Amino acid sequence: MIRQLNISNYETWIILGNDDEEKNAKRSVIIDINIRFSQENNACCSDDIDQTVCYSKLINFIEKKLQGANFNLVEKVSKFLYDEISVYLNDKSVLKRIKVVKTSPPIKNLSSVSFTCSDW
Repeated sequence: MIRQLNISNYETWIILGNDDEEKNAKRSVIIDINIRFSQENNACCSDDIDQTVCYSKLINFIEKKLQGANFNLVEKVSKFLYDEISVYLNDKSVLKRIKVVKTSPPIKNLSSVSFTCSDW
């Protein structure tokens, strides 16, 4: 049985762009996070939030890490979040998948572009 926490379509605003025009204002990014537990997640039976990953606390952690950060590439944002979430979880028994979607890139007829860092 696979046990996985999915945080989908979390929108935040960051400085993201490779040219001066893009770096003038924050841009919307959509973040998807999947955390796969390799063993039984005790919260499935106990119904105790302290025995799982609290997604509210994780989102607050991500927001703090992104405050004031500037990125040129969506690839860097994805790897940055992957690394930071790995430290936050401090658990080698979970697998992570972090997808960052840059919305409205400055390319005609392109609505979004994404990059994923993953253990699977």
